[in-house]
Amino acid sequence: MRARQGPMRVVAVSCVLTVTSACTPSGEDARTIPTQRVAPVPAADSTVQPVPVPDLSRLPASVQAQIRDRYDALAQKSASRDTSPHDLARAHGDIGLILMAAGFHAAAETGLRNAQAIAPGEATWPYYLGQLFLLTNDRTNTLKSFERALELSPRDLPTIVRLGEAYLDQDRPGDAERLFRRGLEIEPRSAAVLEGLGRAALARGDQAQAARHMEQALALDASATRLHYPLAQAYRSLGDQSKADTHLRQRGDGRPALYDPLMQAYYWLLDSSEAHYNRGVLAMQAGQWAAAADLFRKGLALEPESTTLRHGLGLALYWMGDGSGAEKELTAALRQTPDHVESHMSLGVLFAERKRFRDALAHFAAASKADPGRAEAQVGQAEMLRNLGELAASVAHWRRAVELDETNVTPWIEGARALVALDRREEARTWLARGRTVHPERPELRDLEAAMAATPPPSRAR
Repeated sequence: MRARQGPMRVVAVSCVLTVTSACTPSGEDARTIPTQRVAPVPAADSTVQPVPVPDLSRLPASVQAQIRDRYDALAQKSASRDTSPHDLARAHGDIGLILMAAGFHAAAETGLRNAQAIAPGEATWPYYLGQLFLLTNDRTNTLKSFERALELSPRDLPTIVRLGEAYLDQDRPGDAERLFRRGLEIEPRSAAVLEGLGRAALARGDQAQAARHMEQALALDASATRLHYPLAQAYRSLGDQSKADTHLRQRGDGRPALYDPLMQAYYWLLDSSEAHYNRGVLAMQAGQWAAAADLFRKGLALEPESTTLRHGLGLALYWMGDGSGAEKELTAALRQTPDHVESHMSLGVLFAERKRFRDALAHFAAASKADPGRAEAQVGQAEMLRNLGELAASVAHWRRAVELDETNVTPWIEGARALVALDRREEARTWLARGRTVHPERPELRDLEAAMAATPPPSRAR
């Protein structure tokens, strides 16, 4: 949660979307699918194999029911003479996809290969096979599948990007670059394509071109934080250590955005608590707060003790403007998991907005105790102490926040202001000098330094 207005600058939640490839075991009595439910194989097609039935007992009952329904649908379509090849391929592919989402990769491969054999002119099935082989680290079949998908759909951008990445992984930068240049003709503003061109340039040793492409990609998609590390490498090779250090401090795991309708559909397959959580996060990222709340509630219906889902519901209610409902859900999350960092952070922001600074301070302190490396928790404590008039006590938290994350300029600025206000001038000078080294582009630090130099010390010690 983050404060919507006012002086608070604490970011209290990171909505990191982690799409699950397997389901967590449920406590319910789960039944497996009897093997006789496997759909018969048309005798005329020896390339189509029976889709094996894995042991589903570890899955939630809701997901078992989904898989049973898909096997039943395949049996019905296989038995009907009126089923078109397209529909039969879809039935095999649907089983392959849900087994892939549930983590049964070998059985999933059979279903997807059947779909490809029945409908060899459809790009959908080799593309999904390529994604499956990425999961299983089968590099040879990854290439073959994406190459087949590209033959069938030469202008499909997700296929171009994934195949280009596969070429790079197999040390074929020339093939990758040719492919990414085709992608750039199709979509000149694709950060994913520009990243690929940058990686290909790096592999060829052209650091300057790599930096240009990756800077362009970051300008289009600042959330693609994984670009900062190769950019740091490129600038270091070019002799620009300052830029290298700047990008190194900002490195992360964020990928460039790429709209991929086939994988979007795949991510929404499972009727599990994890899947509902992931969909809820997607809805929140799109600003669809009511839809997110509904998805989190559906997840809680399947897993009532999930602190993560309870916290997500609290966030959605907060953004809907239901502060009381948010407080209720976040407090319930802490009853379930007393050291849940995100819930403490979110309640800290909520109470800070209501000017309940002592309550907010307590939650930020609890978050910091549970996760000593959480820089935002230090910022929250510092801001609450400042709001309570305890400026001297805030300084230690500004210092700790900077130690944990020097890329965040807020602790540098606010820590300097606190030291100046306390007339701790030598500390302030040292602090500002360090801050300007890390953030030379921020005028606030320079202005504070100039203002302190122009202001005579007070006539009495504080």
